[in-house]
Amino acid sequence: MERNRKGIKVVIAETSLILRSGMAAALAKSVEGPVQIMEIALYANFENKVATFGPDILIVNPFFGGKFNIERCKANKDLNLCNTKFVAFISGFVEPQILENYDATINIYDNNTQLSALINKLSNTTNRDEDDEEQLSQREREIIKEVVKGQTNKEIAAKLNLSIYTILTHRRNIARKLHIHSSTGLAIYAIANGMVSKDELKLKKRPSMDDF
Repeated sequence: MERNRKGIKVVIAETSLILRSGMAAALAKSVEGPVQIMEIALYANFENKVATFGPDILIVNPFFGGKFNIERCKANKDLNLCNTKFVAFISGFVEPQILENYDATINIYDNNTQLSALINKLSNTTNRDEDDEEQLSQREREIIKEVVKGQTNKEIAAKLNLSIYTILTHRRNIARKLHIHSSTGLAIYAIANGMVSKDELKLKKRPSMDDF
């Protein structure tokens, strides 16, 4: 089972102690490699704990606390759950339409093999973006920094002592690896990953999307 070096982070949001602790115990036995598990029993603590923990996988009772709403949860930018996989924790009948926005479901009757297979599938998908970032070469990172500072291909080539053709090739590879095809998107990525600061972006007007 492939695993992020830091392991995966899983939140279990369920009011029932028996169901919540049982799921945590099952995960600990079924998942290979390091896994960090946070249990949340009260809806009042949900947003604060989730935002702080930053789970890769969120296992939640669709009726958690009688207030949980998956659409609202995903739309809350403060929670930063854009890369989190949502799993409905089912202990009884749930209308199919309620489950449409979940990435998967876990039933209380699922066995360890089923649980392990599901977490394996979700964690591999969740870590895809991180794997892409790791594949960036040092030269590609240097080029990203120059691009988001507003440097043109010609200026980057001169600074790094490379040909413009080489710069263009690197930029195509960066776009392919990160699935980002605009300078604005690349700037957001660079800031989010600590590659540049917001102040550095003010050094010069960024190039247009056509320059990317």
